[in-house]
Amino acid sequence: MAGAIVHVDIPASDTAQSAQFYRDVFGWQIDESFPGYPMFSSEGGPGGGFAQKREQGVGSLGSVVIYLQSSDVDATLQQVQSKGGSVVIPKTEIEGGHGTFAVFTDPAGNNVGVYQPPSR
Repeated sequence: MAGAIVHVDIPASDTAQSAQFYRDVFGWQIDESFPGYPMFSSEGGPGGGFAQKREQGVGSLGSVVIYLQSSDVDATLQQVQSKGGSVVIPKTEIEGGHGTFAVFTDPAGNNVGVYQPPSR
């Protein structure tokens, strides 16, 4: 499912408070097994997590990042760059063997992530 939206990062000053808000308002299921990064799932949609906000750039308040599935993050980043995008966060291994991700900026200036699941 290359290109499918598979994850959403929502920046928050207080990740626990944000997780509780979305749980209460929308009934999202919250998984707190990743310290400092509560993850959510919602019926019918992709899941994601509440990321500790950064002062600017990727992960700053107001900069929700969607992640698109990729079968090869390296190849996707090459395509991104050849079509006028730029890499913001290079390919990064997710701790615990949960795959890899990267973030790029598209030609319009949007930060978008790509995610490659772990090979089984």
